[in-house]
Parts: sequence; structure tokens; C-alpha cells
Amino acid sequence: MPSAIEEVLRYRAPVQAMFRVTRAEVSLHGQVIPAGKMVLAMIGSANRDPRKFQEPDRFDITREPNPHIAFGHGIHFCIGAPLSRLEARVGLSVLLERMRDFALASDAPWVPRRAIHVHEPTRLPIRFTPGT
Repeated sequence: MPSAIEEVLRYRAPVQAMFRVTRAEVSLHGQVIPAGKMVLAMIGSANRDPRKFQEPDRFDITREPNPHIAFGHGIHFCIGAPLSRLEARVGLSVLLERMRDFALASDAPWVPRRAIHVHEPTRLPIRFTPGT
């Protein structure tokens, strides 16, 4: 379960982008970003970087290592990341114990929420069989 959760975080990070302001001049891939400029860090894109991830567009719950940045990095690392991971492990374990035969309730593609910085469906109708 922990490895699957990490791959979901990499493959479909809930937060896709964050604005930041450069504190000093930054040179990045031959481009210079002056100090004090706002940049948009594309987390979803970084988590698909072929220089960091072998076959980055393939969903692989056995991926190891998995250095995704779904929870940020460095001083901007999310303080709630351990709690979020724990909630996912406990919640998904209970869900899988109590519900069987998960399936989408429709063949229609999911409609993304209209936002530049998050990645989630507006609705996700499912069918399942209650477990014991």
C-alpha cells in the first residue's frame, strides 16, 4: 500500500503547481531568472521528468526509488505529509476491506476541476459491492 500511495502522489499529484518568488538570481538550463520574479513551479511536470523517473508516463506501484515532489521540497516540504500518508494508508485499507468490486459507474471520461494548481475530478461516480 505505501508504494502504491507514493506512485499515485507522483503520477497524479493533487497540487499541480505553486507560485514562488526568487530570492536571488537563478540560472536554470541556460536561462536567468532575476531576483524578485514570480515563477510558477509545475509540480505535475516535475514528477514526470524523464531525467528523474524511468518511464515517467507509466503508472508503476513498484517504482523504487520514487523521489516525487508532491509534498514540495526543502524548506517548502509539507509539514502535514506524514499525516496525509497515514490517512491514505488507513483510509484506503478500510475502504478496500469494506467495499468490493470497485468500478466506474459511467464510461464517460472524468471532468477535471477548473483550476490551474490542482488536479482532481469534479465528480467520480463509482459502483461497488459492500463487504462484510
